[in-house]
Amino acid sequence: MKPLTRERLTGLAFLVPTMILFFTFVVYPIFYNLQASTLDWDGVNQGTFVGFDNYAELFGDPIFLTTLRNSAFWIVLTIIPQTVIGFLLAVALNQKLRGSTVYRALFFIPAILSPVVVGIVWQSILDPFSGVLAQVGRATGLTFLAGDYLTSPDTAIFAVIFVNVWMWTGFSMLFYLAGLQLIDPSLTEAARMDGANGVQTMARITFPLLKNTTLSLVLLGVIGSLKTFELVYVLTQGGPNHASEMLPTFAFQEAFQLQNVGYASAISVVLLVIAIVSSLSMVRVFGSGFITGDEK
Repeated sequence: MKPLTRERLTGLAFLVPTMILFFTFVVYPIFYNLQASTLDWDGVNQGTFVGFDNYAELFGDPIFLTTLRNSAFWIVLTIIPQTVIGFLLAVALNQKLRGSTVYRALFFIPAILSPVVVGIVWQSILDPFSGVLAQVGRATGLTFLAGDYLTSPDTAIFAVIFVNVWMWTGFSMLFYLAGLQLIDPSLTEAARMDGANGVQTMARITFPLLKNTTLSLVLLGVIGSLKTFELVYVLTQGGPNHASEMLPTFAFQEAFQLQNVGYASAISVVLLVIAIVSSLSMVRVFGSGFITGDEK
């Protein structure tokens, strides 16, 4: 063992507060949640140990299966549009455009707004009776704009996904913009001198060089999709009839509305496992270098 020098002791002293906070607010809640998931417990009275019964009930619950389907929709229909639109916006704003700084700020503003505020605003916009879209639809004859998108089981999850894409596309744009500014301009200039047009240069030079940025956004998108709560709860509360239910809203409903804390804990444990497995799988498939920006 290395001797505990003054420098090492100083470093450990700085680490101690962080480790205390980490074990108090991360490690302990995880183990507490694991223990609670084995109980039939309402969160107030003494719980009854039921082993893995909560998990057995969960995997046979049609609402849980619906949340998994919605999570799959959310991941695919959020990450792909945000990636494509964010990349195209970044390419456009990376040019020497007049007022590009203003446009960057405008596109990024939704990402810094509270999801609760965004949900309230879009709830008003999508209101089929007095919403902005409904009024525009009636004025222009485009009656489909006055649809009950948030209250229809067929469209609720997709309406919330649309709002989420609107909110976070600016975040993807900012990531890509930072990556574009690190690319050596001589590479794209050489491609143009070799006869490549703008689309070919973008597809074969620019986008491949942003591989690490793309994969980082995908990882963040998967994790964000699994833990999304505020936007869904404000817009639809997981309804109608659980059509837009996600794992966090399902756990919240079971814990705080139905007082089925043991069952909600099992949902949270499954959510944690899915998030960890997804993250580790991506790191294993694509290599850990995409997080730090190092190619393997």
